[in-house]
Amino acid sequence: MLNPTTRRLSWRILPVLALSAGAALLLQPARAQLALPGAVAPEPAGTVASPTAKPAAKKSKRHAGGEGGGEGRTGGVAVKPPSDDSIVGKPLTQDGSRSAIEFQRNGGAVQVSKLTLSGDRLSRSGESCRIDVAGAPLALKPVDSENGLHRYQVDFPACPFSFEILDGAVLVSNEGKACELKQADCRSDPAGLWGMAQTEFDPKKSTEMLGARARVEKTVRANFHALFDRYKKDKPLRDILVRDQAGFSSLREEICRSYAHESDYGYCALRITEARAVTLAAQIAHGVKRPPGLPTPEEASAAAKEKHKRKR
Repeated sequence: MLNPTTRRLSWRILPVLALSAGAALLLQPARAQLALPGAVAPEPAGTVASPTAKPAAKKSKRHAGGEGGGEGRTGGVAVKPPSDDSIVGKPLTQDGSRSAIEFQRNGGAVQVSKLTLSGDRLSRSGESCRIDVAGAPLALKPVDSENGLHRYQVDFPACPFSFEILDGAVLVSNEGKACELKQADCRSDPAGLWGMAQTEFDPKKSTEMLGARARVEKTVRANFHALFDRYKKDKPLRDILVRDQAGFSSLREEICRSYAHESDYGYCALRITEARAVTLAAQIAHGVKRPPGLPTPEEASAAAKEKHKRKR
């Protein structure tokens, strides 16, 4: 997920494919009804940067705002990624009110058991459309992810998208373009958070949900400081980490601004912040991948000395 370290949310829409004759079998005619922004890009090829400090020694585990959190002496918190089971058997709704998806487990594999896409009609501007995707179950292909979250690609050529598993939700990305399902006369953009429906929010739990977000924010800050300390001597990479952290709030706002009842509950922001905590914990544990072309500390120092020499 969300990995603003490689944001393009990393929170990537694959090239949109027009509906082929074969793919047309996957769609049933549209019923009348409704469409957002997006997610996390795969890490670019590159080497994993070695931290400049040893990993923090572990203390006894204690909860610190993330599932399975254990705080180390430098303030880093180990956070377990949500499991596939957190999304199985429950309907998830895009922005709490749009498209819907359900998952099932078949043997050891998780599949899409039901998918409904909402959007806008291609032929009549301003008119909504709704498509029940036939051909379920749809297979899921595991995709390598270096941000600590479980990631899958959906086997749906008519509108390809991938998602990362959050706690009882999925963060969908599809490279920033809506899918034009021409034979169904519908344009739909699956990007964004799919989770709790607007009808499921309980006013009695709004304070609890906002409090949970505050605790996770604390975990994010602790993990970022621990990560910064480990790479503080690697200025080129450190500067990227600082920019990504600084941009996280606006990235989260971009994803969550359309989620139902967000100002009252902060549900979307909570899930995205949890994903950020997982990502930072994974970077602390496994290292940060250095983008191709980014100079090493030694190269950056040599370049600075050469520039200073030319000025003299």
